[in-house]
Amino acid sequence: MKLKHNFILILIFLTLPKMYAQDIHLAQTNMTPLLVNPANAGAEYTMRGILNYRTQWGSISEPYVTMMAAVDMNLKNPTTRTNNFGYFAGGIYMFNDKAGASLMKTTQVNLSIAYHVNLNAKNTLGLGIQGGYFQRSANIDNLTWGNQFDGYEYNQAFETGEGSEFNGFSFGATDYTSGLVWTYRNNEKYLSGNNLLLTSGVSLHHLTKPDFETQSLVPDQLHYRFIWHGNAIVGLNPRFSILPYLYYSQQGSINEIFFGSDVLYMLKQASKYTKNNKGMAIGGGAFYRWNDAVILALIMQYDNYTFGFSYDINTSSLSNATNKNGAYEFSLRYVYPNPFGGIKSTARFK
Repeated sequence: MKLKHNFILILIFLTLPKMYAQDIHLAQTNMTPLLVNPANAGAEYTMRGILNYRTQWGSISEPYVTMMAAVDMNLKNPTTRTNNFGYFAGGIYMFNDKAGASLMKTTQVNLSIAYHVNLNAKNTLGLGIQGGYFQRSANIDNLTWGNQFDGYEYNQAFETGEGSEFNGFSFGATDYTSGLVWTYRNNEKYLSGNNLLLTSGVSLHHLTKPDFETQSLVPDQLHYRFIWHGNAIVGLNPRFSILPYLYYSQQGSINEIFFGSDVLYMLKQASKYTKNNKGMAIGGGAFYRWNDAVILALIMQYDNYTFGFSYDINTSSLSNATNKNGAYEFSLRYVYPNPFGGIKSTARFK
């Protein structure tokens, strides 16, 4: 029995490492700036707060659920920024990820610090570092075993045949990331006319490649992860803006290529003289995660708030099992200054 027990342990955990040692990802990557690059802290907005929720694969198993919250801001008085070489920024994000029938959970909290150099009146270059702690655990009791097959079907009343010591695991480790980001803007009022915001950056995650083991049997570690990202808000005319996003990630032997764009239509511009008229916009877009999914998105913006919804249509080999059902994802973002302009907007550069 002991030999059989060890064999099952080896079989399970040798078939899991590629999934187990990979990071979480969300389809609305532009709504997870600190997860992508610590230098994004304070780069695009004076203040920003974001909530994210994602659920996937509920049609074939216990749903995989990810919840995340993040806040970042620059730490410099805007009235004196142009007289200085640059400014500091900071941010914090936390997420909880629950995966599958084993309820494998990852909880992580990361703190980001960045410094942005004012290259000129419209360009900044920022360097960011990030440090945090993650904990992972699983409840193996929720899994089913071959010993519980009675010849016809699964029978929960049958003993698993596994030892009582094989009931789960839990461990934690520190984790570190660094990144660089360039930002260009021609003013703070992004969503009309010929206004333009561009960002592009690179980041390297898991600088110390934290090690961990499961049941002291299968050693594993988080591979370095390299990310390049670029996005823009381009005002085509007083009514329409486009928001393209490009993303490439490489972690070990796994890479992810993601690209697409949203289109926003201005319903109402904010008033420059009164708080009574709030800016409003609505839009949608399409994105593609290479060899994995087509993502359809909906965006609604009101004043300083943005609500995002997206749905993944699975196109990978898993699509036969999921019937192409993928993931639902929701996000809510608050930013300051007001992206529509209006009386709340304060010029970043003068």
